[in-house]
Amino acid sequence: MTRAYCWLLVAVVGAVTSPARADVIDALPVGQWVEVPNSQMRQVCPPDTNNYAFHFYCTGVTAAWGGATVDSGRGRLVVWGGGHADYKGNEVYTFDMASLAWERIWGPTPEAQIPSGGTHEQYDDGNPGSRHTYSGLSYVPAPVDAFISMGGSLWQSGNYATGVWSYSFQSGSWTRKGDAPGSNGYGDPSAYDPQTGHVFRRSNERMFEYDPVADTFTERAASDGGFWQADVAVALDAEARLMVFVGKDRVDVYHLDSDQYEMNVATTGGSPTELFTVPPGIAFDTQEKQFIVWGGGLNVYRFDAAARSFELLTNGGDDPGAVTTSGGVFGRFRYMPSRNVFVRVNGVDDNVYALRLSADAGGGGEGGGGAA
Repeated sequence: MTRAYCWLLVAVVGAVTSPARADVIDALPVGQWVEVPNSQMRQVCPPDTNNYAFHFYCTGVTAAWGGATVDSGRGRLVVWGGGHADYKGNEVYTFDMASLAWERIWGPTPEAQIPSGGTHEQYDDGNPGSRHTYSGLSYVPAPVDAFISMGGSLWQSGNYATGVWSYSFQSGSWTRKGDAPGSNGYGDPSAYDPQTGHVFRRSNERMFEYDPVADTFTERAASDGGFWQADVAVALDAEARLMVFVGKDRVDVYHLDSDQYEMNVATTGGSPTELFTVPPGIAFDTQEKQFIVWGGGLNVYRFDAAARSFELLTNGGDDPGAVTTSGGVFGRFRYMPSRNVFVRVNGVDDNVYALRLSADAGGGGEGGGGAA
């Protein structure tokens, strides 16, 4: 037997006998939650320095009004937060849905280059100051391939963050864009629209449409009495041309094409007071074309934006628990198209939870919708 043939035989046998990849999400039935084992974000928090306990205080990334978005091209949840008096680290975290593991992909700024006191939109190394991110994070796919941050409460003063920041996944670097216009609030929510390639952002006084390539804002619907609600979550259905905002005991709806903003819409099937004791999360399922709202525990609600109605979806499995982080859920409840599941991240010492609501195993992109 020749050496070449032996190696070919080994290769063929190895290909046949090697088991296919399998994990807890592959085996997840419809209507069930699962706790992903060994998936605490703390494992990848930065090490402490001589002067600051980064590894301890990284709790503030999620606990202090911290948000998240979905890198749909790579199938990852992206988490960024901190700020005010809670945490000065500005590192970027991702949870990969293929490996079911966390990674700290950037940062933080060296402690010697983080100023003390005052307001710090930008640190001494030219990178963004840490901030509460609320629902102000949006991922813009290729060719931009970056996540965009707008608004927030800055380390250390807590003042409002005016700068728009873009983190490029291709270069692994930050760029400060122009400042966000309008009368701003700390919790300005935003969402990416795949039809236009733009990010729609609700400020305190009006809607804005942001072009991430031109770095320009276009004024949209003005408020007739104040949009202001800080601790809300948002999701966008690109095909129906709708954004839905939930939280603070109300539901708002924005129509992208007609530029109409409806505040505190009347709903059926459960009042906002019953659903939103703590500001919930909302995500758009691009496979089933539905808004899903979660506010703690096993069950979720389907929201029909056309009928303005909620429907309770009863689920089993591992209980993801109550919402325990400051302000609410923000973007840390998301739909992940690559695995056709919803993921929930609470604190840095908690495991990640996943929920399946339909039978397909996933693998598609954001398609016509997506909660960015």
